[in-house]
Amino acid sequence: MKKILVACLYSFIIFSCNSPVSQIKKESDSKTKGFVLNGSLKSYISDKVYLCKIIENDIHPIDSAIIKNNNFIFKGAVGYPERFAITFENSSAAIILIIENTNFEIIIDPNQLDEPVIKGSELNTKLEEYKSNSKNIFKKIDYLFPKFQKARLENDVENLAEIGNELKNIETEFTDFSFNFVKTNSDSYVAAMILRDQLKSSTVDTLRISNAYKQLSEAVKKSPDAQVIAAAFNLR
Repeated sequence: MKKILVACLYSFIIFSCNSPVSQIKKESDSKTKGFVLNGSLKSYISDKVYLCKIIENDIHPIDSAIIKNNNFIFKGAVGYPERFAITFENSSAAIILIIENTNFEIIIDPNQLDEPVIKGSELNTKLEEYKSNSKNIFKKIDYLFPKFQKARLENDVENLAEIGNELKNIETEFTDFSFNFVKTNSDSYVAAMILRDQLKSSTVDTLRISNAYKQLSEAVKKSPDAQVIAAAFNLR
């Protein structure tokens, strides 16, 4: 139960993109400032790294780089900030980050791939803030899990029902937190990403998503994540 619920959280935060594969421009034009992503590894993991587009629950490599002395670099330009994945040759690990047109860096510990340090990117800092608060909400499952195991072994229907209600409350708290985060960060592209994730909720709150979309800034509404919401609810 615990693993399933935590997996659901990460499916919202991580694998929630379903736009068509878009290629990163290798060079920025005169009108677009491109990005430079410098990566460093604390120890060896592979000789090659990939930058991947996320589509549904799949990742598709669109660029690659050779790792030299535990360092690598990606350069290019994106039309709008979006979530991408970094993967490594001969490894199933995937690190999620936002690619935006700025110079930033990522520091990766192969022993803690789920906790990379990203510096110089305002959007990745904002996404990490959201993820950190979300994890704190779902940590409450740690308290419920042993209670659930005991109640299941004893076939305690009453306690199982009570635990079920507590889990629903945690889910509601997470949903409310997400919508409030979108509202207070309506001028951030991260808000559109989080709102888009709500389309994969077990219960899609059409009215709440529509109202939250209308609160996004005009610039954010033009992003691929916001456009998916607009198309889903005919909000164009």
